[in-house]
Amino acid sequence: MKPMKTEIIDKLELLLKTEDFSGIASEVRSLQNAYDSILQKEMESARQEHITEGGIARDYQFQKQEADIKLEELFKSYREGKKAQEKKLLLEQLKHQEIKHSIVEKIKALGNIQSQPGKALKTLKDLQVQWSQTGTVSSHAYKDLQNEYSKAIETFYYSLDIYKILQEHDFKKNLELKTEIIAKLQALSEQPSIKETERLIKVYRDEWDEVGPVQNDKWESLKGQWRAGLDLLYGKLKAHYLALEEQKAKILVQKNELLEKAKTLLVELPTDEDGWKKSTETLLQLQKEWKSTGFSHKGKAEASWTGFREACDKFFEAKNVFYAEFKEARSGLRKQKMELIEKAEALKTSTSWKDTSDKMIRLQSDWKKIPSAGLHEEPRLFHRFRKACNSFFDARKKHFEDLDAASANELKAKEELLVRFQSHQLTGDLSKDRDDLRQFRTDWMAGGPLPVKDRKRLNDLFYSHMDELYSKLNVNESELSMILYANKLERLEREDHTGALLQKEYDHMRKQAEQVHLDILKYENNLGFFKTVKGDNPLLSEIKNKIASEKERHAQIKIKQKMLREVLDRVTA
Repeated sequence: MKPMKTEIIDKLELLLKTEDFSGIASEVRSLQNAYDSILQKEMESARQEHITEGGIARDYQFQKQEADIKLEELFKSYREGKKAQEKKLLLEQLKHQEIKHSIVEKIKALGNIQSQPGKALKTLKDLQVQWSQTGTVSSHAYKDLQNEYSKAIETFYYSLDIYKILQEHDFKKNLELKTEIIAKLQALSEQPSIKETERLIKVYRDEWDEVGPVQNDKWESLKGQWRAGLDLLYGKLKAHYLALEEQKAKILVQKNELLEKAKTLLVELPTDEDGWKKSTETLLQLQKEWKSTGFSHKGKAEASWTGFREACDKFFEAKNVFYAEFKEARSGLRKQKMELIEKAEALKTSTSWKDTSDKMIRLQSDWKKIPSAGLHEEPRLFHRFRKACNSFFDARKKHFEDLDAASANELKAKEELLVRFQSHQLTGDLSKDRDDLRQFRTDWMAGGPLPVKDRKRLNDLFYSHMDELYSKLNVNESELSMILYANKLERLEREDHTGALLQKEYDHMRKQAEQVHLDILKYENNLGFFKTVKGDNPLLSEIKNKIASEKERHAQIKIKQKMLREVLDRVTA
């Protein structure tokens, strides 16, 4: 018997070297039957021998030989390979089915032929080649898919014939419409309004573009009439705007003359109230004449207008200064500035640096908005106001210089701690290593603030190394994930703008949770396709495994969200 089993083993090993498991199914079944027959005879012979030697039949147990075990492994390899190949074939057929369905939909879309039937025909040929080059689909999907394909092609050719009939009708109709538009365009030469002429030209051009094509033998003549009508109208418009440009040039000369007159008023400003009154009347008359001159060249007129406006502004600024001093309206200005001085003096000893800085800056801004309190009062008031402001800002400067000195000491201590931490080696004793890492974290979090420019760099180095060491500990993957995430939250809590960073992280985790939930729903929905499947289906097992994995991931995300929420509440409290 042994040589026969050996022969079966050799043949089976040779067959399993092929990649086409479905092609060797018949031969494998024959070998299986041959082996089963041999095994049955061996078992029966051994059982009889056991009984002959005085043994009890029900107590007999057959002992498999090494060849039997080898054959069972080979038959198992065959069955697993066949299942994998069948799964791969199913996926390929589904992919081919999707591609062919897409081709059918594209052919259906070609049925809506408009103005490029030749292009549509070429596209159809390309799609037919793609169809023929796409692999096979499952037998149960083949018939319906092939029927849809054939029907889509028939519909395309039917639409093509209808299109040709309609095209001839459209050519005739488009010729009539374009002829009517040319007649309306030619009638515009009698339109007295330039704006209306421009508007209607645009309307007729849009109408012309919207009308479809005509027969080739009619097009050149029609286009010539259209261009001739447009050229005539554009010539009329050009003549109009040339005359308008000449008029604008004359207006610009008038505006420049008014500008020079306004500048003359600034050469020698009045020294009394009566003189200011007369000069003001003169300038107001110049402004009135300016408005009556009309519009000129935009660029050149803008420069002229800028000069005229500056001359007017300077005149009235000088007038305001004169009347402010003349009427001695200083008491109100002095009162406003005294109020600002008192507020500044009340704030100069404050140690709320950020809030008080904003208030002081607002006071300075308000001071600039108040006109001068006079040549005698203004310097004295400003000196007192500036003294109060300087007192606060000097104190603030000293405070932050002291902080910088303390930060420098803390920087040195942290750098030394970081060097010790980076040279630290794990002992392999899980309990001791955990205690060591916790102590390093406690030491790192102790002490004062770091300089802003060094804070992120040092925290990144410390927590990156902390993550690296925790990753080397003998802890399970789930616990390690939580430890590393806790480190990440601690790092974010020590960053600048920590509230915004934590909120961003919270939004990220929320989106992750939503996506994992959607994936679970998708996989659970896919289970519905396997209701009628009997036996051990590999695709069904794979989907169930994915659902279990995603649910475990979702649970971990929920725990991390709770950890993050606690930190965020603490930071924003």
